[in-house]
Amino acid sequence: MNKKVRIAIIIMLIFLPATLSLASELVDKIAAVVGDEIILVSELDFQLQLLAMQMNVREVSPNEVDSLRSLILDQMVADKLILVEAQKDTSIHITDEEVEAALTEKLEELKGRFESEAEFENQMRVEGLNLRELKAKFRREVRNQLIRDWFISRFLSDITVTSAEVRDFYSDYKDSLPAQPDAVKLAHLLLEVKASENTLDSAYMEALEVKRLLDEGGDFVTLAQIHSDDATASSGGDLGYFDRGTLFKDFEDKVFSMQTGEISEPFKTRLGYHIVKIEDKLPDRIHARHILFRTNPSANDSRATMQLADSLRQLILNDQADFSELVKEYSVDEETKKQGGELGWFVIDKLTPEFKEATAGLEVGDISRPTESEFGIHLLKVLDLQEARQLTLKEDYDRIKDYARRMKSDQVLESWLGKVREYVYVDIRL
Repeated sequence: MNKKVRIAIIIMLIFLPATLSLASELVDKIAAVVGDEIILVSELDFQLQLLAMQMNVREVSPNEVDSLRSLILDQMVADKLILVEAQKDTSIHITDEEVEAALTEKLEELKGRFESEAEFENQMRVEGLNLRELKAKFRREVRNQLIRDWFISRFLSDITVTSAEVRDFYSDYKDSLPAQPDAVKLAHLLLEVKASENTLDSAYMEALEVKRLLDEGGDFVTLAQIHSDDATASSGGDLGYFDRGTLFKDFEDKVFSMQTGEISEPFKTRLGYHIVKIEDKLPDRIHARHILFRTNPSANDSRATMQLADSLRQLILNDQADFSELVKEYSVDEETKKQGGELGWFVIDKLTPEFKEATAGLEVGDISRPTESEFGIHLLKVLDLQEARQLTLKEDYDRIKDYARRMKSDQVLESWLGKVREYVYVDIRL
């Protein structure tokens, strides 16, 4: 990985939320060819738009835009080279569930860079994006990234560093290593806010009534505009043309089994109940409209879950129950419940607003009041606290060792990519 590529990675990871106005026209010309893979100018400019949503800069010069596009293109070429090699490994299998989980995490991370969801949506409009297009583009990127990550992880799994290499690394880079900021180690108990049977039944009955109107000759576009709970309602539920793998699996399994002109019965996905009309069907893609009846939990459902969380907290405070035992019994976070709900270390200034507020002023061992996020209702336990300080070999050996291993891994990967470019066709056309 060359210096420009590393800079591009740093830029993508470090810059915090803000706005950047870029008047770039998306034209589907080829920016680069890597083996049998192509990188379109529109794909490159989409990555630039994403970067624009993260950078704390409002105006840039044309030269700065060109420089950023060049850096991003370098990274995209490197990613394509890795993907070309990874696709030769038939043992790599990425499931739709893994893609959906990673997609949700990526979108939440992007949303978390803004003060509110409304600000996030407004910035998307500024950049000429909508959530459906963003998810469709992200889904392809996320799947490819998972393939690359799996391949790189296996490729670099044997990279180790000796204690001498760690000491040399620290000696060379100690003045430029990031300081240890104020940090907190957290565990959580997560309760899911589920829609009650009444909420589900209400959405289903509304879907059945709209289907009856359609069967009696009602106009799909008009009924979508009136009844759909989706952002596509204003366009009559129009999803446009999309390939398989663009949307989530349970929705696609249904619509790709339908024929042109067909209107489905109401069917359920995790979003709610859908009625779908197929406008056009091609061999590899489909044009559909849908009416969505969301089954979001009601305010009563949320209150009931909050009351349960508060009851569990009182049991812990009154020494009537152990936090880790309640995590095993009640938490819906299957990954962390195996470790008593442990989430790990977080830089306090980087915590989500709800977590930061919930843990403010807590000491080690304290339990937060129930706090709500998009994932559900959390009880947070402070496991440990660290004050800001410079890293030292004595206190932070493992962390410094990890930095040293990353640098060594970067050097190995850079060398390997150089060899790959000797036999994989690369043509930069931008």
